[in-house]
Amino acid sequence: MKTLGTPNIDLTKFFEAAPTHEINGKSVDAKTLINSVNMISMKLDSDNVEHVKYLTTEGLTKKQRLKFLNDIKQELNADLFELSTCNRVLYVGFDVTSSELESSVLRTASLESAPFEHFSGIDVWRHLVKVCSGLDSFILGELQVMSQFRGSVAWHRKHGLLSDINGSFFEHVVSANRMIRREFGFNQTTESMLNLATSALEEIVPSNETTSSLVLGFGEMGSKAVQVLLSLGQTDISVISRSPERAALRNPDIAAQINLITFEDWKSKQLAPNLIISTIRNNTATYNESNPIPSKSKAVIMDFSWPPSIDVSGISENHELFGTEYWIRASHRLGIEWDYSSTIEKSEAMISQIQQRFMDALTDKTRAKFRAFMYQTLEALSQQWEQSEYA
Repeated sequence: MKTLGTPNIDLTKFFEAAPTHEINGKSVDAKTLINSVNMISMKLDSDNVEHVKYLTTEGLTKKQRLKFLNDIKQELNADLFELSTCNRVLYVGFDVTSSELESSVLRTASLESAPFEHFSGIDVWRHLVKVCSGLDSFILGELQVMSQFRGSVAWHRKHGLLSDINGSFFEHVVSANRMIRREFGFNQTTESMLNLATSALEEIVPSNETTSSLVLGFGEMGSKAVQVLLSLGQTDISVISRSPERAALRNPDIAAQINLITFEDWKSKQLAPNLIISTIRNNTATYNESNPIPSKSKAVIMDFSWPPSIDVSGISENHELFGTEYWIRASHRLGIEWDYSSTIEKSEAMISQIQQRFMDALTDKTRAKFRAFMYQTLEALSQQWEQSEYA
């Protein structure tokens, strides 16, 4: 087709391409491919908190997380994907049953059992779309889980836990998520627990009184907590960091308005804050029966960490602890502004429509590639024509 100008449209590659998926030179039926995907998932609630503590990778270092997942993959002898957020943990396996996946995870975590939900085939895709779109979150429509999901997929690929072929399954989840968010306007909704924390602090901190505040941790959540306290006119703010010098360099503007100290300083200086906010991340509670909170004066304690950083055994009778269960209830109340049941019902219908397109793309990848090629080509031509002196 030489008469169409530059760029020339060459369609020969589509006649040569295989019309279905090929893995190692062997044709694979689309339904067989999708049916080979299985998942176990657990959404945090008050009944399964103890199980989730052993199964989540939140609080682990990158090295610890990689070892844990490599151990599961070796036990499973299959590709593996894991996602842990502040309110769920899930594992996806390829070419294995969900029971085999669960057994490998439990053995690696040294657990006998856990109340997992099991998903197979297209139901795995549907559930992941709901998770990433914020339809299955504490706060309906939260944004943070999507960035966590995409980051986790990239991390798994980088470390050889996922092959490129199996990793492409998650690209269809991301694509569907974009459609869902655009339809429901979720891009304008709350980001995550940050907004929940902000609302809670605004309610609990007196507007005309000075509160002695202590924030544990100076990461994203810790910095946000300090910002909110400063905006409420609070000036007596101490922040605990393992390395105050490095923490100050990360956020110099805020650091100049607070008192940065170490965990040892809190004990030796005998600080008595009446508001304690914890945002530190550890695999087990930092403060418990053997290491109680250093201050016994009357105080409200807000634990935004997951897994929890403060166990009820580590507080005194003068402390009021707002922990995981409190935030679960609080987040559900924040969702009242949404017509929850109507939104979920509408989303189910929309996901079914997207699912059909997804399966069509799996069934005939050549047709999908042809459409994408033509869209790109016509876009390039239109730009060329717009710049033409004859336009």
